[in-house]
Amino acid sequence: MDKLDEAASGIRQSVDDQENFELRGLCGESSLYGHGGVHDALMDFCVCWSDGLDTLTDDAGAIADTLSRATQAYRAIDEAATRSLKTDPAVGAVNDG
Repeated sequence: MDKLDEAASGIRQSVDDQENFELRGLCGESSLYGHGGVHDALMDFCVCWSDGLDTLTDDAGAIADTLSRATQAYRAIDEAATRSLKTDPAVGAVNDG
């Protein structure tokens, strides 16, 4: 369960890192390229790539949430089982075996 928590945290950190980075601003000014068409093509690429990354990070956020909920469910079941089992049911089988 700890590994599921670690995975969810790592995914959330990746999502947070991506949300703080905009590819759209990567291109700079058109004068840097000496040709407006090159700048525009790079800008189009960055916008499309950034949109794709946004979709991926949305999906990754949903995965992190699902992992967290799964961990909570496992822990709840584990705690309920611990409360309901006052003794180890295998002890009798081993001792009588």
